[in-house]
Amino acid sequence: MKAIHYIGCLLAALSCYSCSGYLDIKPYGRTIPKTAEEFSALIHNHLNNIDIGNDALLIGNISSTAMWDTGCGDDFENCLTSAAGSTLPIYLGEAAYSVSRGYDYRDLYAIIRDCNLAIHEMKEDGTEEANLTRGTAYALRGTAYYQLMRLYCEAPEAGKFDSQQGVPLVTSFDMEAKPLRSTLQETIGQIESDLKEAIGYHISNPLFRFTEDVCKGYLARLYFWSEQWGQALPLAQELLRSHPLVEGEAYTHMIATSTELTGNQLIKSYQLMAKDAASDEQLLLAPLQYRPVSKRLISQFPPDERERDIRYKLWFTAKRINTKPVFCGMRAAEFALMEAECQYHLGREAEALKAINNFRRHRISDYRDLTMDSLPPVPSLEIIRQDATGKAVTPLLGLILSERRKELYLESDRFFELKRNGTPEYWTAYNGRKYTTQVHMYTFPIPAKDLLIVDGLKQNPGYTERVSY
Repeated sequence: MKAIHYIGCLLAALSCYSCSGYLDIKPYGRTIPKTAEEFSALIHNHLNNIDIGNDALLIGNISSTAMWDTGCGDDFENCLTSAAGSTLPIYLGEAAYSVSRGYDYRDLYAIIRDCNLAIHEMKEDGTEEANLTRGTAYALRGTAYYQLMRLYCEAPEAGKFDSQQGVPLVTSFDMEAKPLRSTLQETIGQIESDLKEAIGYHISNPLFRFTEDVCKGYLARLYFWSEQWGQALPLAQELLRSHPLVEGEAYTHMIATSTELTGNQLIKSYQLMAKDAASDEQLLLAPLQYRPVSKRLISQFPPDERERDIRYKLWFTAKRINTKPVFCGMRAAEFALMEAECQYHLGREAEALKAINNFRRHRISDYRDLTMDSLPPVPSLEIIRQDATGKAVTPLLGLILSERRKELYLESDRFFELKRNGTPEYWTAYNGRKYTTQVHMYTFPIPAKDLLIVDGLKQNPGYTERVSY
């Protein structure tokens, strides 16, 4: 109870601080944790938020998935939304200019604040409690910076990391310096360092959620996002060996299970809140009944495969109404798709085709491998026409991206795939108005509060120097 009291006081005192001021607590005489047990309670506050579905940022929850998948991507027919689904966002611009993006920025740095406390202020070292706490703190900090990078930095361009803007890096308890933005290379380096530190603690205790394999998964995601294909590939392959693909009834059971880890899932939200998870999911699924699944997504399933593709039966009805449960977390299918794309970008097309054929074999019954000569063309309705490196999408890469889109539907992935692959502009209509997703909207604005406090802090392109939040 003593630790909980400390944490309650600390969090209440810091809740209104921005990135530049969130660690300025010593002058006000605030009490901070001292023992490993108390620091562990501080870290478990964030793990508990994941378990009960209150975390919208590290792993994500149903509410954040609703925003990413129904408003920020193109997997639903926003233009056909009926009145009962009007609570759903219409296009990316709503999210980009929402006051919630300022809260996301603040809350991610609040997580980093607590991790800095555990990493640097905890004097106890070498005990099991201290190791688990410090290792998890590194994992949470690396994950928080990874999410900040994806949201508030432009998509990486290989060879330009030193000139692209990163985020302010805060790695110590003292925040009086009011840091400016780092380069993207420095941001990537910080995330990599944190995740490697976390991996070095070899966490296997499931109560700390960010086990060694989960940290390796986030490191693979980092390398993949930053186009370090040769670094991402062996990690993806290692995780596939320890968490192999499932198929058939095992796959159906995994998809349908809302709470406990099932199948090849590594981490997920809502593990401790079955009732609330079901309630929240119904709140999301109710308005989704009034927004049909996009024809662009349906077209990814060739007519001759629809009866044999297990996902086509699980994801939606014949009337294009969603039936797939929301998943917030990490599972092995992502690494299988990552393996195929990394092989492709490394110039190993035969290995890429072998990997994607193996993946499809786990999803499509009576499957016959595709050859280079039998690859389908890039779907005509697909808006991604340019890959992560700026080249035109080929039939082989188009197949890989198509499988990713189908597999990770309603898992907060599509928006980031659009951002990673060319940030395409497109538009939708709603209630007689045209809404255009513009390139700059894929990268959210730095909050005005931080621009005012930190002299010289640079705003992202496409926004005025100060936004309303």
